[in-house]
Amino acid sequence: MKKTVLFLMNGFGIEQLNSYSIYNAKLMPNLDSYTKKYLFSTIESNASNLSDGYRLFSTGSPIALTYTLIDNYYTKFSENKNLNYYLNTIKKDGKVHLFLFYDNEKSLDHIKYFCEYIKTKNDKIYLHLILTSNNIDNYKDIEKFINKVTYDFKQIKIGIIVGINVISSINLNSFMNMFQNEIGEKWKEISKKISSLNASKIKPNNVKEFYMNEGFKFDINDSLFFFNYSYFDISNFIANISKINNVFDYCSLFQLNGVKYPMFSYPSSGISMNNSLKKIEAKSLFLANSKDIRFINYYCNGLKNLISENVCFTKTDDGINNNFLKSVIRDSNYDLIIINYQIDNVNTVSELTDKLGKLDSMLKVVHDICLELEVSLFISSLYGMQKELMVDNFSKVMVDFSLKVPVIVIDQIFNKKNYILGFGNTYTLANTIYTNINPKIDEEVLIKRKNIISQFLKK
Repeated sequence: MKKTVLFLMNGFGIEQLNSYSIYNAKLMPNLDSYTKKYLFSTIESNASNLSDGYRLFSTGSPIALTYTLIDNYYTKFSENKNLNYYLNTIKKDGKVHLFLFYDNEKSLDHIKYFCEYIKTKNDKIYLHLILTSNNIDNYKDIEKFINKVTYDFKQIKIGIIVGINVISSINLNSFMNMFQNEIGEKWKEISKKISSLNASKIKPNNVKEFYMNEGFKFDINDSLFFFNYSYFDISNFIANISKINNVFDYCSLFQLNGVKYPMFSYPSSGISMNNSLKKIEAKSLFLANSKDIRFINYYCNGLKNLISENVCFTKTDDGINNNFLKSVIRDSNYDLIIINYQIDNVNTVSELTDKLGKLDSMLKVVHDICLELEVSLFISSLYGMQKELMVDNFSKVMVDFSLKVPVIVIDQIFNKKNYILGFGNTYTLANTIYTNINPKIDEEVLIKRKNIISQFLKK
């Protein structure tokens, strides 16, 4: 076994061309020197938050596994017991409101087949889009999806479009006024609205409610269905609907807070960090804030809430003491120590600048400890932030670290003279780390010997 440390600079990535320039060698001299001295490259990361980042790192799945489940099932919707229960609640003299938690175009066929069954009970169907992405670049796909539904799905009309952060908020007066009375902002031509949102640099999940087609006004005889792929807390929204009509038995695709009849349970993954560690007979320790531990554990165990002896945690809410860190790396019986460091929980450029400076100092501490103890050190990130930050009281800028993240390997064997880093993503990074600990796993990895095709040097 070869003890390995993975330092995750989550939120940090490679600045895109449209990004406000904040990274420089003076701000982060240690990181800059490591990129020159050691094996360094960039890898892909389509994740935009910690949850998506850990899902890909642990399971190799770039999108939620719920999409794959529905891909294999959507032509059999009629066999689902809870769907048939929902169909029996639909009234012919009402309307059907489908709230789609939109993340990507994969839901297009799912919605199409779903509505084929809904039409047998009622053909007055309104599709309301709840936008979940925090990436401005996703507006192109959102516009394409809306146009596809508008021109190809004649049985469906798009009603309200709104961001998940709005629908999850405490004050829903404005949204409920639109839903009940059709009062509010209307955009028949979606391209103009998308252009406006892009120009304003408003993330999809923060979009204020607007509507495209009239006639969706909520009525006592109407029915609702929540078409979701992930878990969201919309309990306040359901509470507001219940004030109007408290006889609903709410139904959804997957479990939501306040929904009694989900069609499916969330799937788990046979591929996981926990299972990979079992294969190489290794144990890991995460140094992370208590608020992040629960969902890190969830994804590392293959989307299961369980306790594993291979995935362990130490809380770092009060910071990481240098002496404690050294003793953990030197004396603990963990083969993999992961430091979960985040830089994207900021609102201003000055806060981010300060955070990056502290990150660089922390990197030096970890670097020096690993060098002294002859422990392998990998420095990377599971995702890069894309966030609008205040420069001063009057102006904002977009900091865009998305799409690519750095990888630095600091190890006695893997030097720049004999090795290079290939292409991959954060799941490839995970396999590289497992193979570095114990070459039992034979997966595609990042480290390659120069001029040799073989995947990895078996030590």
